[in-house]
Amino acid sequence: MTSAETQVAPGRGSVDAKAATSTDATHDNADEIVDARPTEADSQRALMNILEDIDADRIRLEDTQSAILNILDDFDAERRKVEEANLDLQAVNEAMRSFVAVAAHDLRSPLASIVGFSALLKESWETLTDENRRKFVATIDRQSQNLSRLVDDLLTLSSVEGGSMNARPEAIRLEEALLRRLDLSGGDTGSVMVSCAPDLVVWADPDHLGRILDNYVQNALKYGEPPVQITAERRDGMVEVRVTDHGLGVPPEFVPRLFGKFARATTPKTAAQKGTGLGLSIARALAELNGGETFYEPNVPNGSCFVVRLPTADVALP
Repeated sequence: MTSAETQVAPGRGSVDAKAATSTDATHDNADEIVDARPTEADSQRALMNILEDIDADRIRLEDTQSAILNILDDFDAERRKVEEANLDLQAVNEAMRSFVAVAAHDLRSPLASIVGFSALLKESWETLTDENRRKFVATIDRQSQNLSRLVDDLLTLSSVEGGSMNARPEAIRLEEALLRRLDLSGGDTGSVMVSCAPDLVVWADPDHLGRILDNYVQNALKYGEPPVQITAERRDGMVEVRVTDHGLGVPPEFVPRLFGKFARATTPKTAAQKGTGLGLSIARALAELNGGETFYEPNVPNGSCFVVRLPTADVALP
């Protein structure tokens, strides 16, 4: 009996030892589980990380939205440019149609006069009086000059637009050039007053200078009112020529288009005059070709003032 009890005791001791070991392990695991549970600080850190991620996403969304708005603004700006270009193109097309109509009329009118009076001279030479012959010849000459000016304008415009026209500048005594141009122009230029220093010398192509001056003077005589005056002086290293009249002036709304191709203001004065609207655009192109500029100013108290500025020649002419 004692022996049996002795045999059983070790077994029991082993079981008790295992139970004790198991209990200790369970306690250790429980402690580990307790230690593994997140603390309040961990939760706050996790929440802050989430909030930071949300804020970063918000910033990215705002940046994306801003970029999209910028793209939309660019698209809108491009759309407006296209619309403005279409309007400009329509205006140019309308001006071209008007120009073709005016040019056709201006070509047809002198040609018809030349052909008609030439036929009369040919058929009725023997029966015409000397006075009528002179009148017919004078009419043919005048219409031929009108036709020649129109053709010159068209050829000049074509050369300027095509970039084939070059300036051949030289030193020109301006007073002589002005008086010579007025003498060649004829018509009512005898009433034009000139104020220019005898020693004022300009650096420009003689033909181009003549075209610019002739255009300005004829423009003042056709669309302005007397007195017409030309003044020239040296200013800011340039020679400045101003042609003024005392008419109604240019309508303010038309001034931005004044030097454009085919531009003709709609006024009672312009309606009564023939013209293609090329003169001022050619004057500007020729001035720029010679290193100068053109612009318009209202003449105080009334009328127009057309200005051309060209380089001065740093030489003394004999």
